[in-house]
Amino acid sequence: MVTAEIYYARVCGLCTKALEFFRARGVTFTAYAVEWDGEKEEFVDSENTRAMYKRCGEHVDFVPQIFFGNEHIKGWRKLEPMIQSGEIDSLIPKPD
Repeated sequence: MVTAEIYYARVCGLCTKALEFFRARGVTFTAYAVEWDGEKEEFVDSENTRAMYKRCGEHVDFVPQIFFGNEHIKGWRKLEPMIQSGEIDSLIPKPD
């Protein structure tokens, strides 16, 4: 079964919305916290940040970054229309 992996920042309200959506839908996921440095306007270097950059294939400056296997959802602005259209349902594993 494919589970979601979500890179998020604790200070990110849209990350909270994404996490709450997946919890409410009963989606199994692993959440990786990254920290935003507002003064430098970049993510703080950490193991999770480096893994996020590698997984995204570039340095990104926003979260959440959501993965279902190789499917990459780049932030709430991509996730929200997928929720509204029902497209996200094709990625969410169905319980056995």
